[in-house]
Amino acid sequence: MKSTILANRLADIVSMAYSDQSLKIEKLAEKHHVSSKTIRRDFERLGSILERCSTTGCYHLSSSSRIAFNEHDLVRLISGLGLKKALPNKTAKFLKNLINNQTNDYYHFQESPLELEFIDSQHTFFERAIKNRQTVQFLYKDKVRNVHPYMMVYSRGSWYLAALADDVLKAYSLARIKFVSINKEHFNLDHRIIAQIKEHDSIWFGLPAFKIILEVAPNVSFFFERKPLFPRQEILERKSDGTLILSASAWSYSQITPLIQSWLPNIKVISPPELNEHIRNNLSQWMSYTAEITEIHSYE
Repeated sequence: MKSTILANRLADIVSMAYSDQSLKIEKLAEKHHVSSKTIRRDFERLGSILERCSTTGCYHLSSSSRIAFNEHDLVRLISGLGLKKALPNKTAKFLKNLINNQTNDYYHFQESPLELEFIDSQHTFFERAIKNRQTVQFLYKDKVRNVHPYMMVYSRGSWYLAALADDVLKAYSLARIKFVSINKEHFNLDHRIIAQIKEHDSIWFGLPAFKIILEVAPNVSFFFERKPLFPRQEILERKSDGTLILSASAWSYSQITPLIQSWLPNIKVISPPELNEHIRNNLSQWMSYTAEITEIHSYE
């Protein structure tokens, strides 16, 4: 749903730009019921076709992008942003009707902020370092890191920097990166690393995937049949009572445990048994913690 809202808003901005209209941040924010910073973030996404007028402060279509425009160009842009799967199969017709206000009465979109506002400035900074193949230094989890930045990766509502550190590919949350500086040192681009990033469907680079088997209760099985909710999810069995048996992939207990716990008590781990025990320990710790809080309040 979030992706659909973003696609709709970007489609409107691109359409206005190619119609030779001036794009004002405040007016677009009011039109789409979002903050000005959200619109600025959209302009950054569309930086390859937009440019800012230093006199008026408005944005318009860049001179290099003033070419014939049709809805198929917009579909290619949406696909490049990874948002096509959020739209109906006839994407071109769907977007064209939305832009022309022919179907606005039939759709309602809801949206939440995708990331913390202070991350906005990081994108341009790392983009420059990646383009020039320069190493960067920053503070991450109270430790100074020197890395070779390769790509910025958007995964499950958050942005990460995919970078090599001591020849190991890692993902760094942009929200945790502080005090960034670009070094004078350059590095040689390894296209195998780029391929690895694009082929991976998680940000847990460098860790081998392991298979998990889950049982989903009938009262929530619809949500898992509607779309995959776990990485590489496959339905192995549909029981007569509506129970589902699923397989999925995981790279770390830290990665998969929150996903499973968010569906408790309507899901359980069949294998591996160690993961099931890990989650049970988490719940035991939580119960002990909440019991302590209850005891404290009983004395107030």
